[in-house]
Amino acid sequence: MFFVNKSHSKKDLINCFKNLEIDLDKNLTKHEIIELLESKIRECKFNDYIKNPTELIEYLKRPTSRQKYNERKKREIMCIAQKIIEWSKNKYSFKIYDNINQPYNDIISICQYGDISSVRRACRLYNISPYCINNVNPIISKDLMIELHKKNYTKKESKFKFKFTKANYIISF
Repeated sequence: MFFVNKSHSKKDLINCFKNLEIDLDKNLTKHEIIELLESKIRECKFNDYIKNPTELIEYLKRPTSRQKYNERKKREIMCIAQKIIEWSKNKYSFKIYDNINQPYNDIISICQYGDISSVRRACRLYNISPYCINNVNPIISKDLMIELHKKNYTKKESKFKFKFTKANYIISF
């Protein structure tokens, strides 16, 4: 049995091996999954993200790249992000903020929490504002970046393509 860092959750392990085309039983405990991993490593189909078994073992030894927050910290981050979103919805009026630097300082303080969707939205809305001092990009973990990329790809591929034409149709039953 090899070492897996405690920061990897059961869900993280299942998703990691799902990307390597190995299905792990969700009903197993985290400890049981870790015991199974040694036998499953040989069956993996490696990809660009994890290229070989040594890289996989190193990945599991390191702390997870996903960010974890306690309830209070996440509430504070969400509050700041919602404040920026409200500011943009109100056409960037300075009823919420007193000057141009306040929204910039707020967005800089939360941009490192890019795994939260409200933070990503707040950054996007701040970047298109007329009062944008510098472009601010949220810092997103590698796992979430891959997940978002797959989601966008499937969204583009599955768009329905209808062509509507104006004509007279007779339907009989």
